[in-house]
Formats: sequence, C-alpha cells, structure tokens
Amino acid sequence: MARMLKGLISRVLGRSESASSDRQSSRLIEHIPETETQPATPAPEPHVASADMDVPRRPGILSAYAPATSGDNPLAIREVRKTGGVTWTAEREGWCINPSTSFPLTVIGTDEKTARQVREAMYGLVDHHAEDVSEAVAGLMVERGARFREFEAYLCGQRRVFQSTLAAVRSKKTDCIEGDDEIELEALESLDGCCDDFGGLIHGDYPSDATELAVIRKFGYGNLRRYLATGPATVNTVPVDHRKRRGFDALIKAGLAIPGSEIAAIPTEALLHAFTLKEMQALSVGMIPSKSRKKHLAVEFLLAQSGIRERAIAAIDLDSVVYFVPANGVLTGLDVGPLHERMAFAFSVANRVVATYLTPALAPTNREYEGKHLAREPFRLHNVRDVLTCRTCLEAHGESKPLAEWTRFPLHFGCRCSLLIGADRNVGC
Repeated sequence: MARMLKGLISRVLGRSESASSDRQSSRLIEHIPETETQPATPAPEPHVASADMDVPRRPGILSAYAPATSGDNPLAIREVRKTGGVTWTAEREGWCINPSTSFPLTVIGTDEKTARQVREAMYGLVDHHAEDVSEAVAGLMVERGARFREFEAYLCGQRRVFQSTLAAVRSKKTDCIEGDDEIELEALESLDGCCDDFGGLIHGDYPSDATELAVIRKFGYGNLRRYLATGPATVNTVPVDHRKRRGFDALIKAGLAIPGSEIAAIPTEALLHAFTLKEMQALSVGMIPSKSRKKHLAVEFLLAQSGIRERAIAAIDLDSVVYFVPANGVLTGLDVGPLHERMAFAFSVANRVVATYLTPALAPTNREYEGKHLAREPFRLHNVRDVLTCRTCLEAHGESKPLAEWTRFPLHFGCRCSLLIGADRNVGC
C-alpha cells in the first residue's frame, strides 16, 4: 500500500514532466451502475459543513497512531485536505466526504459524527502512514457500521461479473483436468482488480455476529486486529521509539498484552520464539543439532538446557518486549480464525477506499485543488501497465480530453491511473 501511494504521489506531482511520454487513444469505460446497499440513516435536514468545521480536533481518531516523519511520508502537502465540506446527499442517502472531487465517497449506515470521523481519518494521510489511516477507517466500519455506498455498489457488481464468468469458464472446461483454483483464478482476471488480493474481497464479508461485534467494541478493532494477526501467547519486540509502539501499548492497556517489565509472567518458550535462529545459537551451551534448525525444534532443544531462561532475559531488551497473553474471558468462546478473516476483509475494503479517496483528492479534477484553473486543458489518462493493472485501465490508457470532461476519475476503486496535462489525441503511445 505504501509503495503504491508513493508511486501515485510521484506521478501526480510530476505530471508536467511526464506529459510527453506514453500516448495512446482508447476509450473510457462507463462507470459501474449503482445497486442497492445497506439501509441508510434517516435523512436529516440538508446541511453543508464548511471546510473550517472539518478541521479535526486532537486527540482524534488517529491519536492512537504515531505521526509520520517528513522523511518517510510522501503526502507532506496540505492539498489532500481540500475535498469540500462533508455534505448530506439526499439522493445517495448518506454523507459525502469529498464532494469537490470526481469520485464521490458517501458514508452510509451510520450517523454524521462517524462520517466526520471517517473524513478526519482521511485527513490523516497528510501526516500519518496510510496503513494506520486504513485501520482507523476499518475500525469505524466494523464498530459503527459505516459503509461506503459507492464501494458496496462496486463490489456487488464485481461479484456478479465474477459469478457469471465463473459459470462460463466452468461450462467450457467440463472435459479439462483443471481444478477449481485454476478456474477461479481465470474468473478473477475478468475483474477490475488492479491488485493481488481481489479474491478476498469477492468471498469475504464484514464481522456481523452480535457476539463478535461486542468483543471488537470491547477491545477496539485495531487492538484485536493486532492481537489476532500475531496470535496469543506470543512475544513481540517493539522498540519504544518505533512508530507502531503506540499500538502495542494500547494492547497492554486493553488487557490483551503485558510489557516486558512483567517478565515473571512471560513463559520461557514464548520468550525464546522472539529470537532468531542465529541468536538462539548464541544462547545455547552447545551447537544446535542440524535436525533442530527449525525454530520450534530449536526452542525445544534450548528449553532442555539449564539456565536458559536467565540467559534469554539477559540477552533481550525488556523495554521492547510485549507479550500477547493467552486468550481468556470473552475470547475463549470465539472461533478467532474466521473472525480474523472477517476483520481482514474490512481492512482490505478500507485500504481500497483510502487509496481511492487520495487519488481524486490530488487529481486535477478536484475543484478545490487545480481543476478550476485547468478545466479547458487536455489531460491524458496514464497508468503503469504492470502485471497488476486490470483490463479496464489498460484499455483506457491514453484517452485524452479536456479536464472538464473527466467527470469520473479514477476509473474504479483501486485504480492506479493518473491524469497528465498537455496530452495530444493525435499522438499514439
């Protein structure tokens, strides 16, 4: 995700220099029609918020995440904030969080406060890591029921295309020996993927069970996501000055982990798993047998040695140690595997939405950014055309027309295209 965003920024900010390369005439696909989604919140009185009202107050939705430094954040520009005031849209029955752009995102299924928090998280792209922004947005989706009308319509359409293509592929391969995995992969290639995780979106779903939601709200989406991703009874070493340390400290506060200062409560086996095989060899009183070079076998070998706990404690920085406690209480009755998959689905959706918020926010089609100055200038659609580029983007590559006519950009969720100024319809790519 971070690499994709850095590439996006470099293309957007360097569009003038790139305008003379890669020209091609093609067609721009029509956007996917909207379909029914989840019930929306009853319509309030029409209201448009001013940009000043949208400035987040701290501590806010991203207060649990460490800000990015200027050296590792490609979004150190204020324009990403300028996407228009959060606006109630009666037609879409939700809150549009970026009305000045050519790709509206409408928050539905929740209240105005949550919609504003979603927008506040998006503002964090200026000074936070995109992964943290996505996690904050996913937390609002899971804990508050927030959805994005346009994404739900898009995903519904993609699922229909997938099922139709899957049936067609199977009917043609009745005499083939290809397995379901190969057939499904062929069907997935017909979608507007532009990424390598679209299969999870097609088959996944949000957490919806009442018990699961209660547990998520109790611990917090981000806390539980980190806990389940690593697993209980596990030691993590996270330096106190690392950007992710705030998240691990939040786990401790939530009761899902304990710090290294409580080393007496941390099992030796879990502690040893925090070491690399090379470090384990340094702890051992003798050579670890070659047959024990797998980590779990090396740990078993070390556990049989006298004084191994003391040597391990002396060799590790206890200030950096965070131990994920074994599952207990409300977690013991949950099937955490499927729960983690559903939480991962929500994060994947949020990741796609965050990237798609950023693209039109920085694009010249954003009326708050550059569009008002360049409406009559021709702009050409450009994409990187790598192995992850979908058919839709490949076919539209090189399409050129006045900026005012680009009423739908990007082309779809997860689209990695950019608009380059100074394009010429008559020059091929």
